[in-house]
Amino acid sequence: MGAAKFVGGLVIVAGVVGGIAALTGPVRDWFTDRTDTSSLAAEPANKPQVTHFALPLDVPFEQMPFASTNVCGGDQVEWLRRFGTEIPRNQGIAIRNSADDGAMLTIDNIRAVDVETTKAQPSVHFECPDQGNGEFVALELRLDRDLKAYEKAEGQSRPFAFNLEPGETGNVLVQLKADGDNAYSGRLVADVRTGDSKETVSLPLNGEDRNRFEWRKFGKYGRLVVQPGTAKGLFWCNLYPTEDTPYGVDMDSFECSPEKIRSVLDEIGRS
Repeated sequence: MGAAKFVGGLVIVAGVVGGIAALTGPVRDWFTDRTDTSSLAAEPANKPQVTHFALPLDVPFEQMPFASTNVCGGDQVEWLRRFGTEIPRNQGIAIRNSADDGAMLTIDNIRAVDVETTKAQPSVHFECPDQGNGEFVALELRLDRDLKAYEKAEGQSRPFAFNLEPGETGNVLVQLKADGDNAYSGRLVADVRTGDSKETVSLPLNGEDRNRFEWRKFGKYGRLVVQPGTAKGLFWCNLYPTEDTPYGVDMDSFECSPEKIRSVLDEIGRS
């Protein structure tokens, strides 16, 4: 198995995942007539209640239900959806060849389509964090460029493909990224190939809407990331030196009350 690294509580493993290789370049013609594109099965693979939200700057944090742990439960997610917009930062998707026997399926050319771009409104970044591990092949998809997902390896971007034997599953983590202060929505699709057959399929997504993703930058307010706290009336705040500081790097972490959150946001707003 390849080298592992933590990103937002997930273990991302680049390279072979569960015996399945992420391949680049031309794929050999190993297919038989017993496999067709309908053998593809896919489902969202993010862990339940591990997600992100964009909340209004004046959101009433005092009213948010309390959880006994510093992760979100069902009540917290329901409240966050009522006041804000769910924006999973990454889309974990499990892709499986559901055939019992026969040839391999190739899944490639994961991309965003039907993308709509709007100006993002100032908002608070609220994170429902992860406390467990998951194994994925990490892909990066730029919403402000060519809208295609690439595997990142040794500082280089490479085209991505899965070859799946009957019964095999591969997990991908599509990391949505963009520069600027825009908000994006759209769909993710992939090409499925077997023999001379090719079909484009929509991929099911994590979040409140399984068909379309929502994603945005937070601008200068993105310096503050709020998480659930471990005591009633308190939250956990991560304050970054700049809005472009990499996630999880050089942040100042502290417990924060709703009043403290508003004070930090006011200070950022004046900066």
